[in-house]
Amino acid sequence: MRVLKFGGSSLADFSCLQQVAQLVKAQLKDEMLLVLSAPGGMTDSLVALASSAEQGHDYSELWHALMSRCETLKTAVEAEYGEVENWPDLNQLKNKLAGVALLKCCPEQVRAYVISFGERVSVALMQCLLSNHNARYLEATDCIVSSGGYIDAEADLVASKVRFQEALKAVPSTIYIMPGFTAANEQGELTTLGRNGSDYSAAIAAACLEADVCQIWTDVDGVYNADPRYIKKASKVDFLSYKEAMELSYFGAKVLHPKTILPCAKAGVPCEIKNTHNPNAEGSLISNDCVSSEPVKALSSLQNLAMLTVSGPGMKGKVGMASKVFNALAHDNVSIVLITQSSCEFSISFCVHESDLSLALEALQAAFELESQAGLIEPVQVQRNLAIVTLVGDNMRAHKGLAAKFFASLAQAQVNIVAIAQDSTESAISAVIDGELCNDAVKVCHENFFTHIPSIDVFLLGCGLVGQELIKQLERQQAWLEKRNIKLNLYGVANSKQLYLDTEGVAFSDWQQKLTASEQAFDLKLVEQFVKQNHLINPVLVDCSSADVLAAQYVDFLNAGFHVVAANKKANTSSYAYYQQLVAATHKNNRKFLYETNVGAGLPVLDNLQSLFGAGDELLKFSGILSGSLSYMFGALQDGLSLSEATIKAKQSGFTEPDPRDDLSGTDVARKLLIIARESGLALELNDIEVESVLPEGFADGESIDEFMEKLPSLDADFNDRIQSAASEGKVLRYVGTIENGHCKVGIEAVDSQHALYDIRDGENALAILSQYYQPRPFVIRGYGAGSEVTAAGVFADILKTLSH
Repeated sequence: MRVLKFGGSSLADFSCLQQVAQLVKAQLKDEMLLVLSAPGGMTDSLVALASSAEQGHDYSELWHALMSRCETLKTAVEAEYGEVENWPDLNQLKNKLAGVALLKCCPEQVRAYVISFGERVSVALMQCLLSNHNARYLEATDCIVSSGGYIDAEADLVASKVRFQEALKAVPSTIYIMPGFTAANEQGELTTLGRNGSDYSAAIAAACLEADVCQIWTDVDGVYNADPRYIKKASKVDFLSYKEAMELSYFGAKVLHPKTILPCAKAGVPCEIKNTHNPNAEGSLISNDCVSSEPVKALSSLQNLAMLTVSGPGMKGKVGMASKVFNALAHDNVSIVLITQSSCEFSISFCVHESDLSLALEALQAAFELESQAGLIEPVQVQRNLAIVTLVGDNMRAHKGLAAKFFASLAQAQVNIVAIAQDSTESAISAVIDGELCNDAVKVCHENFFTHIPSIDVFLLGCGLVGQELIKQLERQQAWLEKRNIKLNLYGVANSKQLYLDTEGVAFSDWQQKLTASEQAFDLKLVEQFVKQNHLINPVLVDCSSADVLAAQYVDFLNAGFHVVAANKKANTSSYAYYQQLVAATHKNNRKFLYETNVGAGLPVLDNLQSLFGAGDELLKFSGILSGSLSYMFGALQDGLSLSEATIKAKQSGFTEPDPRDDLSGTDVARKLLIIARESGLALELNDIEVESVLPEGFADGESIDEFMEKLPSLDADFNDRIQSAASEGKVLRYVGTIENGHCKVGIEAVDSQHALYDIRDGENALAILSQYYQPRPFVIRGYGAGSEVTAAGVFADILKTLSH
């Protein structure tokens, strides 16, 4: 004997019914029992009808919709297979609803009849489709004996086993068809087994008949290691133990009913989860033989929970207080999902479904009324909108560090843990968390335990030369990222006027057109909302602009949960107080602020400095050429060009800013030196740095670029004298930033051939670091420090560093 249960999605319409009939015929070998749910959505319609009638509302529209659907199904079947026998009495259903409407009360016995009507519809239709195979109707009320009320009854397996054997003997056949969800109490009255109870019906039948297998046919290929509706990379679990399946179903796995597994486990009947619409898929097998070396099988989540905490001095050391709490809830049929107790016995906390919260509070208030009046029990504390995320695997106890990895993953998702629980067999670890962050938590845990493909979710601010080059590099490096199991998505781009966001990821091919067409300006709240709606767990805001307004928001970016990668130097060279706020925000929010390109473009300057200082080194002296523009110009001066000629050449070659005064003033070098100084521990402001400009003070102030360039040759003679004076001593001029004894200075220096900066020219940067570890010869970093390609590459490298988080 094999038991096959088909869910509502497998019976939704005539074509689905035909598909099930064909599947059954193809598998017809030994005896077979089909357990059927109502056609998809029909039970919801019946529940709505009962509720509407009970409340005295006009339910005629709901009734006509139900009748129309039933008649459509019946007509389609009869057109091809002949008359449908055993068609349920719609007039009896109508009369019961009329009685409910008249009394404005729906007794549980009547409600059970109404909401289980759809299963009888499915059985009648399927019996007609299989009439050529002598399919026999098996009434569930004759087979399953229940107790515990009319709506959410429990099966008596011992009594049901006798009933099943008697029923099969009475009507011998190869195919039996039974409505799911229903049973009968000892008085023979119809009861239901709880919503989605058809799975439970099938498991009861399989256990009572000692079936070879119990197959649950649904609309997915099997049990997944996470909910595939939210986790796109969720994969099917081929084998599970009964214990693992029970834990998953209890903590929210939708494909399994919580009651389903226990009867199969008791009888040792294997249970298969199969897809009606993809019958050739292997499915998932649940049995005692499913032993695996995998430490973690799956993640599940249960939402819409509330946590209640009963506490007070009367709890400590008082025997029976916990029992009193749980007896009060049991008396009112409140199901407890998870329990935790403080080690000092001062409080007991437990989770219930939010739908049961009011009932639970009333039960506790009634049970502890006297203790509350005496001050022994404090008012019950309630936390709403919670969720439980659970890690499941029988083999977890054999692997160390899984709990630590689980909690670290929750921290990575910026999730605070409200409570923790673990079963004694160590096959499940559960954490109670904020319900709004549930999907984020599951997503991070799934990445860390299963896919091992971390994600980086990028939002680019600033689409100039560096920003455009960065996008090209992101596109070019996709194959490289894929080989290293890194998923990098560009979800948004923004310029000074427009913002473009795309839930599927910004396409590299037409992002400029989409951005131009956008009517939305950049707004942090808008991007933050986008991140939450799309459950992005590693969002990175990349600032490739030079905008003061964006730099001023970096603390807000970090507080909103974003990593910040900045090519923009404005934040790091703002006030020291703001610099401290940035550092504090990174620690507070467990986010990263990365700005390697602030100093040497693509050169690993700050990385090396941070590594040295982190290892306990101390800076004794620093000197460096920090401007690619001035490096190029001073190299040209060494070759014999005048100051004006060198400036014109550098400008034409694209080395300078549009206004060369921005480079020649030395302010940009001063900003870079300030960043290095702060990294070394100096609490300085920008105006603390002594700046020697290449230009005389006030030269060509207020004049246009063209006017400035026309006046520049007037400085050539004096500057040439300075060059010649240095050359007479065997030296060359370089524009250098220095830090020594806490003093910072940028200006022109004459250096000889023994100096580390003597050969630095043509756009190169170089930094000479003399420290406790590196002396008497300094540690030198040298390379090209300007240009959109190397700067974008440095930004790209910073983006990848967010993974180490």
